[in-house]
Amino acid sequence: MNKPIGIMDSGVGGLTVMKEIIHALPGETVYYFADSFNCPYGPKSHEDVKRYTTEAVNFLIDKGVKAVIIACNTATAAVMPALRDAVDVPVYGVINPGSLGALRKSDNNEMLLLATEGTIKSGAYEEGILSLDPDVNIHNLACPEFVTLIENLDYKDPDITRDCVYKKLEPYKNTEADTVILGCTHFPIIEQYIDEFFNGEKHIIDAGFEAVSIALVQLHKKKLLTAKNDTPKHRVFIHGKNDNFEKIMNSWIPDLEYSIENIYLQERIS
Repeated sequence: MNKPIGIMDSGVGGLTVMKEIIHALPGETVYYFADSFNCPYGPKSHEDVKRYTTEAVNFLIDKGVKAVIIACNTATAAVMPALRDAVDVPVYGVINPGSLGALRKSDNNEMLLLATEGTIKSGAYEEGILSLDPDVNIHNLACPEFVTLIENLDYKDPDITRDCVYKKLEPYKNTEADTVILGCTHFPIIEQYIDEFFNGEKHIIDAGFEAVSIALVQLHKKKLLTAKNDTPKHRVFIHGKNDNFEKIMNSWIPDLEYSIENIYLQERIS
């Protein structure tokens, strides 16, 4: 089916998910919705995040997407699985795939979750993981410094990145956790430095990658993947304004064919 795949996020983090889709299936078109108007979601109430996310998903569905990946962990926690049952296209979040990926890899049931404050406060990873294996011990660490590092493009300097990762993770250098969950879609950008800090001794789980893997397999089974081999032109919809979005996108996903437009839905999202 030659319809686009939709990705919804509160900002730029979901671009790592978009990159995974393009890498796996370069013929697929992606429509990306960034809710910069309401970003960040972390400090917002559960009900507000649920409303923002539902509106964004419905916007993408109105644009004709065949499926939606909610690339924001906070948004996923707010709307899944209720939203999946309320719309007519497949909807995928990042938390359950990330949880399953961690459970597959861990040998000792000790995990370290790196995420935003909002995702950690939601308890969604604990709920998802412990519902499948109540014997897992999860250590939570909010890493807002990583988001700032990545969005400012400071991560391009290896020395700055190593210093930031070291200062944040140093207390966990000798953690018993054998599995580290990247519970924010920004964090794969610095995955190599996190892996390096732990001397390559931990399983690193990219929740966004896990979500894309599950989504593409299921879309294949549903015969919803595109049959075209043409180079697609992707569309980006920015709700509100984000002066750095395009710069970050071109840094993370070079040579992308796309159009970008600012939209305003504040009469429905505020």
